Amino acid sequence: MTRIRRILVWLGRIHRCRGFGVQSPWAYDMVRYVINEHWPYYAYGPLRREYPQTGGVGRKLLELCLRLANRVQPAAALLHGVDAAMFGAYIQAGCRRTRLSVGADECVAQAGGRAFMAVIAPCGDFGGVYRAVADGASDGSVAVLIGIHGSKPMRRLWRKVVAGRQGVVTFDLYWCGLVCFDKKRYKQNYIINF
Repeated sequence: MTRIRRILVWLGRIHRCRGFGVQSPWAYDMVRYVINEHWPYYAYGPLRREYPQTGGVGRKLLELCLRLANRVQPAAALLHGVDAAMFGAYIQAGCRRTRLSVGADECVAQAGGRAFMAVIAPCGDFGGVYRAVADGASDGSVAVLIGIHGSKPMRRLWRKVVAGRQGVVTFDLYWCGLVCFDKKRYKQNYIINF
């Protein structure tokens, strides 16, 4: 059933592939060279051998986290509700100096005003964790919200994020949502075929 669902989601968003309709050069660059990058990165092979149990959408999310970490070069990374060892390995393959955190306040403190990355899955008080991340986010920080269309509370949080404050650019990838914090940018939501 999951394979059929993936195909239907992909077909429903086919007109949103590879940055079609994205006017902002920054957002186009994010879509083409981070979100939908198809060239193999240097760490994909070793990480696939280390974590062979993950496939399909899970592997795509892990590889997206690696590419995001490579682009953002976060000082710290928050991992909430996900396999910290696996996601941490992918994030640190993208940026070796990233320190992993389990709490939002700890992550913001470790970043010390620099950009950080947060990966939040619907587990526990994920809404509170996201609010803490958003309140402490500096320019260049990014949050990955996993399962934005999977449950009613997560859909509600995603709608609030999209309708929220200025200086936040969001990318709806169906399986996850990317939230990029930057006060210089206009508020925009992009729906992308991932």
